[in-house]
Amino acid sequence: MELPRSSPARLTARATIKLPRIALFLMCLVYAVPGLLGRDPWKPDDASSFGVMWTMAHGHRADWLMPNVVGAPTFDSGPLMYWLGALSIRLGRAISWIPADDALAARLATLLMVLTAATGLWYATYLLGRRPAAQPLALAFGGHPEPRDYGRTLADGALLILLGTLGLATRAHEVAPDIAGLAMLSACFYGLARGLDQPRVAAIWMGAALAGLALTRGPYCAVEVFLVYAGLALWHPEWHGNRKAAILIALPLALILMAIWPLLLWYGDDPGGRDYLITWWRGWTEAANAGNADALRRAGRTFLWFALPGWPIAIWAIWSWRREWKSAHIVVPVLLLLAMAANFILTASTTFLWVLLLLLPSIVMLAGFGLPTLKRGAANAVDWFSLLVYSLTAFALWASWLTRMTGFPQAWDATLQRQVPGLANDFHIGPLVGALAITAAWIWLVRWRVVTHPKVLWRSVVLASGGVTLIWALVMTLWVSEVNYSRTYRAVALQLQSALDSSKPGANACVHTVGVGLAQRASFAYFSTVRFAPLDLSGQPLGSCPLLLRQESAHSPESELAAAKGHYWNLIWEGRRASDRDERFRLYTDETGAPAKPRSSKSAR
Repeated sequence: MELPRSSPARLTARATIKLPRIALFLMCLVYAVPGLLGRDPWKPDDASSFGVMWTMAHGHRADWLMPNVVGAPTFDSGPLMYWLGALSIRLGRAISWIPADDALAARLATLLMVLTAATGLWYATYLLGRRPAAQPLALAFGGHPEPRDYGRTLADGALLILLGTLGLATRAHEVAPDIAGLAMLSACFYGLARGLDQPRVAAIWMGAALAGLALTRGPYCAVEVFLVYAGLALWHPEWHGNRKAAILIALPLALILMAIWPLLLWYGDDPGGRDYLITWWRGWTEAANAGNADALRRAGRTFLWFALPGWPIAIWAIWSWRREWKSAHIVVPVLLLLAMAANFILTASTTFLWVLLLLLPSIVMLAGFGLPTLKRGAANAVDWFSLLVYSLTAFALWASWLTRMTGFPQAWDATLQRQVPGLANDFHIGPLVGALAITAAWIWLVRWRVVTHPKVLWRSVVLASGGVTLIWALVMTLWVSEVNYSRTYRAVALQLQSALDSSKPGANACVHTVGVGLAQRASFAYFSTVRFAPLDLSGQPLGSCPLLLRQESAHSPESELAAAKGHYWNLIWEGRRASDRDERFRLYTDETGAPAKPRSSKSAR
């Protein structure tokens, strides 16, 4: 069969050199593993999400059904990612050869979701890329690539773009539900692509992925994706075989899987289950109308760097393939991009990063199909930008690390010391060896790209993915102690434990909280033995406790006696993280009925 001549690309078989599967897997591991080891839960999202997982793993049935951070309910996402993290913690404690580190065990769920997202997007791009409409122009004397080889090469390019996306680097190394939402959406992409040749298999995938998306990022995302799926099945000729499967398999399967958790809450014997479900649903209903112009502007500015280098190539792909806009490889990412953009506009608020993350699969897939049509000048511009930016950043990281270790030059060292006051310079040979290895790999990659001038299709984005991996790996080897020191609450939690031990009520007394965030609550519970009082669904404390912990600003007025709800709270301790000058934690003891005692401010610190 003659290949369609409306395709804009003209390529030879040499351009479709494929990356070996093992190389792709190792690249994903090198990208995902740094940051899993040698650190504590970080504020804010990483620590708060870990707190939910840790509470589930060490709690009861009600904790698994109603996600909470040691008694403080949370409604910001569905429970799927928390279940996976809690199961990982349980698994880590059950298997003797896994280090007994709950935080590390929870991050295994993150690693699983990163690999799921990468696999789903790769296979979706491959299935769409091998179709006739996506093939390049046939050469007059032969030599054009085979459809399967061409599809694999496009999938390799899309995966490299995903790994090179700036906004994914941090979110892909935290236990927050964001990465699970990305993984479930990538699975939906695979289901849509598989529906072109195996509708029943695709329907099973779509049903499971839609349920996972709803149990991660709420019902609206799942509804929007299903509408795209149903619309293609009804109106696009290439998906007509999916009509019965979508209605008889995908929709019932998704509804059944989605309904299990709400039904257990509604009809279970756990007190407060129905109220929790109502509050959770009300929160997502309100989120659908939370978008505002200011948040959209800030999110738009963030998007410009968040989705680099994918979004400029994606725009070029839409323009290059404008005459083939009905083809499957264009209509799938464009429709899902529009659906996620609508979700982004409706829900853009102060917590918009997870919404931006759901835009990435569409952008990455479009960018992958834009690689064959990319002009040589544009490809070289992406290359040189990646080479200069990431090489200079790596040089700065190495130079700063040498200054940190040697103390020379002194002015630079003093500036670095001010960022992490009180942190000693610890030298470890293992991280240094890892940093040297990843730097040597970067030098080899740059030399291969600059000297050999490869003609492969994905040559313009290989430095971008390698550069992001390089910088993240250097930060997580050379600078992991400093980053961990500036984002963990371990030290202040130990200070709080000491204050509780010496307090009159004792270390086992329950503690009320005022203004304490979920990340701080989770960290204090994990690093110490503090026993927090539970909160109701509105965040108000339940019961009565002799101690009160407040999280305040450094500018908040300090008083000898603080009155609240008929109680008089006497300040007995104040602490903060050394790297945070504004945040303060103040511990009070209930002195109701006792005369006020003078206290010097120095003794309470």
